Amino acid sequence: MRLFVANVGVNTADARSRGLKSPVFDEGRFEFVPIKEPSRFAGSTHVRRYRDLPCWTREGVALTTFLPKDVRDFAAHDDPDFVGLTYGDIASSRAATLTELEPGDHLWFLARLWSYRDGGYTGPSAFHFVGALDVTDNLALQDGLEGVDTAVRARAERNAHWLRYRSGDSAPSRILAGDVKTSARFERAIQVTPDVAGLLFGGDRHVDGTYRRNGVVLRNKCGTARTFETFGSITRTVQWFLDSTREEDRPFLDALGRLRRGAGAASPPLGRPS
Repeated sequence: MRLFVANVGVNTADARSRGLKSPVFDEGRFEFVPIKEPSRFAGSTHVRRYRDLPCWTREGVALTTFLPKDVRDFAAHDDPDFVGLTYGDIASSRAATLTELEPGDHLWFLARLWSYRDGGYTGPSAFHFVGALDVTDNLALQDGLEGVDTAVRARAERNAHWLRYRSGDSAPSRILAGDVKTSARFERAIQVTPDVAGLLFGGDRHVDGTYRRNGVVLRNKCGTARTFETFGSITRTVQWFLDSTREEDRPFLDALGRLRRGAGAASPPLGRPS
């Protein structure tokens, strides 16, 4: 099993330009706000709107509780789909590694969340892990979903990339489906602290800010040293960090597994979109 990470949801640019932020509440409970769909899908009857997205917590009636009024009718790229437990992406340099995921691999979702208290955003944002897929299927969309297992297909057809496909989008895309018994949206987000980053990187933080294992600086494929300050740029592209076949990675995977179990699995909301 390899542990991959995908950076999802709205970011600081979305917050600045449209006021879109994902709120995090007491004890790590949160709402996930997806990015806006490109304008070419604005008129599509297939894609969901922000007004259609429900709350997973009791902090609001709908997701639009936490969003500016002028975006509620915008088309939302509702991905990952935490109800159907799928995740998709287009063929791109950012997501090229998605082709490598195999059954048994884990894909963790990283999102930027903003502190929210007493009806408003109250502080800066931070990265959090918000859910995980334990992958069972890796589907290419170039020719639709012909031949895919009926139950898996029903879930894949909820995914934002299938809805784009139905809207006439011809971009090569891929949808991953997770094990319905073990994959989950977390009930409580896991904030990425320097220690949590070290678990993902598989090393300890040195006094110079780099992460090291057995005294060796850990680096990305491009040779850049891994630091907490560059965590966002390091995780911008989908990639894997740890592999259970490597004995030296297992203690880090075990520690992350304990954090995941402590985060719990959220129950799907009532009134969720179909």
